[in-house]
Amino acid sequence: MFWADKIAKTIIDSGKYQPYWVDDMKTPSGRIHVGSLRGVVIHDLVYKALKSAGETATFTYVFEDHDPMDGLPVYLDQEKWSKFLGQPLFTVPSPGENARNFGEFFALEFQKVFNQIGCQPKIIWMSEMYKAGKMNDSVRLCLDQAAEIRKIYEEMYEKKLPDTWYPFQVVCPKCSKESTTRVTDWDGEQVSFKCIVDVVDWTKGCGYTGKISPFSDADHFAGKLPWKVEWPVKWQMIGVTVEGAGKDHMSAGGSHDVAQQICKRVLNYPVPYPVAYEFFLLGGKKMSSSKGVGSSAKEAAEILPPYLLRFLFTRTDYNQAIDFNPISTMAIPDLFDEYDRAWQAYIKKSDENLARAFELAQIGNTPFHTPLFIPRFREIVNFLQQPSVILTDKFSESKGASLTTEEQTLLNERVAYARIWLEKYAPAEFKFTMSMEVSAEARSLSEAQKNYLGKIIPLLEQTKTPDELQLQLYGLARELNLNPKQAFAAIYLSLLGKTHGPKAAWLMLQYPKEKIIQRLQEILNIN
Repeated sequence: MFWADKIAKTIIDSGKYQPYWVDDMKTPSGRIHVGSLRGVVIHDLVYKALKSAGETATFTYVFEDHDPMDGLPVYLDQEKWSKFLGQPLFTVPSPGENARNFGEFFALEFQKVFNQIGCQPKIIWMSEMYKAGKMNDSVRLCLDQAAEIRKIYEEMYEKKLPDTWYPFQVVCPKCSKESTTRVTDWDGEQVSFKCIVDVVDWTKGCGYTGKISPFSDADHFAGKLPWKVEWPVKWQMIGVTVEGAGKDHMSAGGSHDVAQQICKRVLNYPVPYPVAYEFFLLGGKKMSSSKGVGSSAKEAAEILPPYLLRFLFTRTDYNQAIDFNPISTMAIPDLFDEYDRAWQAYIKKSDENLARAFELAQIGNTPFHTPLFIPRFREIVNFLQQPSVILTDKFSESKGASLTTEEQTLLNERVAYARIWLEKYAPAEFKFTMSMEVSAEARSLSEAQKNYLGKIIPLLEQTKTPDELQLQLYGLARELNLNPKQAFAAIYLSLLGKTHGPKAAWLMLQYPKEKIIQRLQEILNIN
């Protein structure tokens, strides 16, 4: 059984989590990285698996746009934006058009991507939850129960908290910062607080001390609960019954453990079904939204078709890490190959889990039931670098019949993404353009390799098809008792300056034969 279906079955069989309300969340502190799509897709798959099982379910996504700006993305002007550090994201100006504020700008960018890959949750903005007054009763409860919450923190982290610690951060009415304030008392209606100058090392507080109501309304955002307290409060306010998180949050002593205790001892709310999922890594490293490390979700959506970006997440069990680095690697061609295998598994019903991963990667409700001729991405990349090749003709020849309308559409789509990959992401050794000059390696060919190149010239002077020439190149190597690997390396080094390339005959025939012969003669004349 596919992993999402197993989770749904476990939830249903438990009889504990009705009504089924699936939720995920993110702080839009900058351009959100592709790894954050993993949480969206996992929750979307569980939601859809519940529905596939005949259950009624709801799926929401919370943007925590009320969190403070606690760091600056590297792609923004540091001098221009540093003055907003410490302020709630929804109060910071938008860095672009079509958004009301900073948080909304990056949230909408991310939402557009996950909508494109088939995730359509209802969006909830935490700033609006507070300003609508929906959090006020919970804020009061948590302040009233501050002693119990302090006790939970102390038990979890074995660190004594002062009696003046309260689970709330106000927005300073003088400097508008949230990160620098600390509540020190609560009288049942107002909190006493300080805006501390040096409490964090990335912005300064103003030093103001005062009293203020912690309750927000439509015209005023008073402040927020700390995240480890707010997380379970959000579950209760929305009615969440299923929510997972990355394994760092779900590990022993992590934020989920704190949230569980607050559910039990403060809120009297059942803990939602947890799904602890593994990290998404870029070249073995975790990624950060605000620091700009790693490929953003927006960039990923520009280099992969939507169904393939979704397949990147459906193909891997939620408790296994995904390590995906598209830059100067074969990760994208490999992903296309795996998708094609999953497609065949779906059509042939040969691998249940792989077929289900393919089915759930489709955008919409109609997977490809009809067998199609699938042009391999790697071959498209090779042929694109051979100007003489007409792709439709080449793949019609491979198929043994004309391409159908659907197959031509698929080919055209893959050609577009292959061009992007070649231009921006392909390893240098995979780009096959004839070098301007003879490489140093080509100048050091053995006499046997040079002899082989010399005997190729008469073959080129005769008109041949690529298939005929390829056979003759192999035959010539055997005739000269030259290892085929050494023989073809001589061709590639002479023309490309690297030891490998596409089929040698296709490579040679894509250029005017006079140009190829001239290069081979140049090699032969080197002493």
